Amino acid sequence: MSKLLLAACLLMTSPLMAQVNHKSTTLPLNQETSDRLIRRDEEQDFRVNLRKDQYYTIIAEQKGIDLVLTLKDKNGKTIKKIDSPNGRFGPEKMIFSPDTTAPFSLTLKPLADSSNSNEGKYSIVVKSLPAKLPRFTTQQLYQDFDILKNAFIETRVGLWYSSYALFDSLCSAQRNKIRNNMNALEFYRIMAPVVTYTHEGHCNIRPSDETGSYIRQNYGYFPFLVKILQGKIYILNDLDGLKTRGLMITKINGQSADSIMQVFRNIEPGDGYSTTSFDHWIGSAFSRYYASFFNPVTTFDLELEHPGTHQKTVYKNVPACSVKRFVRLSDSLAAALPNYRSKDGATFVLDSSNSTGILTVTSFSLDDYEGRRKGFKRFLAETFKTLKEQQVKHLVIDVRDNGGGEQGMEDHLLSYLISKPYSKYKYVEIPAFTFSFLRYSDRKKNPAGLTQELQEEFYQAGDGRYLNKKGYYEGDSVKADHFDGDLCILISGYTFSGGSEFAAMAKNYTRARFIGEETGGGYYGNTSGTFIRYILPNTQLTGRIPLCKFVPETLNNSIPFGHGVIPDHYIQPTIDDYLNGRDVEMAYAKALFAGKSKP
Repeated sequence: MSKLLLAACLLMTSPLMAQVNHKSTTLPLNQETSDRLIRRDEEQDFRVNLRKDQYYTIIAEQKGIDLVLTLKDKNGKTIKKIDSPNGRFGPEKMIFSPDTTAPFSLTLKPLADSSNSNEGKYSIVVKSLPAKLPRFTTQQLYQDFDILKNAFIETRVGLWYSSYALFDSLCSAQRNKIRNNMNALEFYRIMAPVVTYTHEGHCNIRPSDETGSYIRQNYGYFPFLVKILQGKIYILNDLDGLKTRGLMITKINGQSADSIMQVFRNIEPGDGYSTTSFDHWIGSAFSRYYASFFNPVTTFDLELEHPGTHQKTVYKNVPACSVKRFVRLSDSLAAALPNYRSKDGATFVLDSSNSTGILTVTSFSLDDYEGRRKGFKRFLAETFKTLKEQQVKHLVIDVRDNGGGEQGMEDHLLSYLISKPYSKYKYVEIPAFTFSFLRYSDRKKNPAGLTQELQEEFYQAGDGRYLNKKGYYEGDSVKADHFDGDLCILISGYTFSGGSEFAAMAKNYTRARFIGEETGGGYYGNTSGTFIRYILPNTQLTGRIPLCKFVPETLNNSIPFGHGVIPDHYIQPTIDDYLNGRDVEMAYAKALFAGKSKP
């Protein structure tokens, strides 16, 4: 055989050569193309015509093979690519709204992984939104309500801060509001307060992707970004010639700001009885919440007040904006106001002139660090080595924007602030190894997998409780380069989950002074860790239920039960401070180091 022929044969038989189906199949909207066979070395392409500013749901249902779904524009540029962690079965799903009317292409390709199947089937559909949201019978709505209520009781999420009788009474009051022929959005408004009743900030609920898309396509958004300080709503942007930046909202469409805030506080869960997280979370989602919980409008009447002079300003018929314009407004504000969005990760700055280090840790998520956990530990080692070598006297640790992340990352930071071993948790407890509602969750296809996952870390004790095994959920060891100087820790309502656990342990085991506001996460623990994502069968409302109750050591009995870490110095910026970039909490910490009572 000639060398040329041999080379051609090798190329033809190589497993690395993907067989690309260059002929695109046109997908009609709202018609499923089902049970298509695809082999591991194939790509299959589809063409679909989409209209500007319309929202579409694209679903590729995997049936025995793990697929990557890619959306491209007419020039072949990739717009989105997804591969959900659901393996060889289940949906790959994306929501898309084009900025132009044009043809787009969809490509399906098996995941290049040795564990993937050699072949399998799939179905694919591109759905446009209905003209109206579908409506449901009372029987269907009662079924969805009872599934979620009983799931909360079964997992005891609703019972840590409440008795069964009280939780049942609160649920009954909401259930009595159900009426025949409600749509999913109307039902969501009934269910959201039930989630709030759990007092668990890691528990949540939201409409389905399709209902959310319907809101974005059909409902106008409140066209202002806001900051909520001490329960007051302040506007952060001017708009189309309206001078609104820095003004306080007193009424929207005739409804008082206080009553609007009360609606939102009733649907935003937090840890225990701490309320500081509400203002931060509501502020970041204000326009979305307004669209979801108030009747749709095309214009807004605003009554505003200057926070200093108390001068009143009224604007009538301010047009609502599209969600796309709202995103552009948000991006524009982020560019003009650096403290509007925090940067994930960690930074360290050393001010040698006053021997002060400033360590900002905005996240404990592994994805925010190059090298993940090892990268974060390497960063800490380098930072505290510098502090020791430079004999730095003062350290500020800023966790005001730290909403948590991966279990144990908070311990790596604490290990550089202590001089002796510490105890982290009294215990970690789960309600059971399996649950009756899993058929309405992301665990429905492999409930045994959840049981196996939980049994790896927990055991059933003699008293019937399910507790963590020895060696799991323990702290970190003391580091040689630990810091012994003056320490201030900045906290806020955004300090949550692992961020608040760090603050709680620092409260227990260091001499740090805390500055800012009460943490959003509880000092006495939280429920998080392993989650079950539920999908209610009729309305498709979805959310998550946390399973692991983390009960930490609590050495400071002055903190009321159900609250977060209380600052030693309560400091919060004014709206003028915020808009002008004045960091009053940081200034206060530096003043303390300098021996001044205030900056």
